[in-house]
Amino acid sequence: PDGKRKIKAKQKPKTSNMSFISSALSRISLSNLNSQDSAEAPPPDSDFVHVPPPLLPPAAPTSTTVPSVTLSLSQKLSSIGKSSGQSTNEYVATLTAASMPEEKSRAPIDVVVAVDTSGSMSTASKLDLCKSTILLLLKELKAGDRFALVNFGDEANVVCEMGEVGRDRKATAESAINRLRTQGCTNLSGGLTLGLQQLQSVSEPAAVRSLMLLTDGHANRGVSEPDGIVDLLKGMLSGGNSKNISVNTFGYGADHQADLLRRISEASDPSGSYYFVEAKDDVSSAFGDCLGGLLSVAAQNIRLIVEGPKGATVEVAHSKATKQSAEKWTVDLGDIFAEEVKDIVISVSGLDSRSLGDSAEVTVSLSYVDVLRSRPHTEPPQTITTSLPPGSTVSDRNTYVVLQHLRVSVVAALKSSAASAQARDVARARAVIDEALLFLTEATSGLELSPADRQVVETYKQDMEDVLPTLRTYTDYERRGSKLMSLKGQSHSMQRCNASTETEFNPYRGSSKLAYAMKMKSASK
Repeated sequence: PDGKRKIKAKQKPKTSNMSFISSALSRISLSNLNSQDSAEAPPPDSDFVHVPPPLLPPAAPTSTTVPSVTLSLSQKLSSIGKSSGQSTNEYVATLTAASMPEEKSRAPIDVVVAVDTSGSMSTASKLDLCKSTILLLLKELKAGDRFALVNFGDEANVVCEMGEVGRDRKATAESAINRLRTQGCTNLSGGLTLGLQQLQSVSEPAAVRSLMLLTDGHANRGVSEPDGIVDLLKGMLSGGNSKNISVNTFGYGADHQADLLRRISEASDPSGSYYFVEAKDDVSSAFGDCLGGLLSVAAQNIRLIVEGPKGATVEVAHSKATKQSAEKWTVDLGDIFAEEVKDIVISVSGLDSRSLGDSAEVTVSLSYVDVLRSRPHTEPPQTITTSLPPGSTVSDRNTYVVLQHLRVSVVAALKSSAASAQARDVARARAVIDEALLFLTEATSGLELSPADRQVVETYKQDMEDVLPTLRTYTDYERRGSKLMSLKGQSHSMQRCNASTETEFNPYRGSSKLAYAMKMKSASK
């Protein structure tokens, strides 16, 4: 009658007592995850990792008659007895993006590459490999796409002005790329701003716009302080003609500032990705993965409106969530690539209030710009209901939601560990990861996991174990650990692949990203 579509979440019976999971997760404050970025610690989780549960979300739609993004809701507990002592419930809003229709001719994109040409790029043939990769990227662009190239050393320069890609322009751009030479220091801020200005110079921009910035060192010319560079970026993007510009960053080798590059990528709107290009010949597959995402954007300007029951308190774990009242939040998610899944974690407390009656409802509304169909779209609101009967009985926990909160604990551990390491308390940083590994083992020991669940849980475990050897000393952390923790933390929090190697398993990599990563790596050999 009210026009809202109500859904009932399926539940998977459990044989084990999982109360320790709820207790452990209660130590992770959703409001803390919403806190703003700082120079001392990694920024909050802008989004959270999708863990394929035993009850899988809907398959990505492919028909042109269905929306490009669909919404579904799930809850940890479908029924909570009034006298059970349980006053909080967790919910997950899942967005599933469609696959790219094979017959769809993709929309044009605007892309600018800003490449570091400082003296250090002359070592190990790094600049030569970057030049080859940029040439490969140029070949993948079609008529109607726009391209520009900026280089930065002591100063930043426009090597190739922004313009539409055609046969003659490609030849001109190829000649300019081949003439790149190394010299001087690293004016990263100059390259960043000049690249953004090239994108902003287009009077009628494409729907998808991105700056791809690659550096192998520390910013030591122009604006060099990390906070100053991030503030400069935000200021540039707050001006006119800056809508839907993402910044993707590539840290080449072991000497770059990983935390700065990650912060730059997350400060753009929509957020970009940070890539750690550890092996010199992986720059091609890293660029390919990034390009594959840009060419498969399914929706932009995604907004969720979350409304909880009157008298309860709602928290949403997302860096771009805005609290409107105790019961209402808006979440601006940016974009989503084809085949991606985004899970937004919601917590509702105060469910033991007498004013709620025998049930509590959470309603989520979804709107976005459908890039595949070039039009705005609004989904009907969906409502999920939690039963609040008399007595002390509590329903079985939903595995999907439990796993989402386990994943949040991993992301929080990586964030906390990195903050300790940055403060040079490496022993504490290592202890945080050890505690998280122990918790992951305990929390999953009694769960009935599908093969897909086990693979992703193993990925969490492996990612944290990979970090441990880099936390022996501060030097180890600074040289490699800072890169791995920025990379893995962002991938899990954004639910987006940022792997530089095409053979590396990443649970969030869609077919377009994989195809372009493999294609560009193969072509570079």
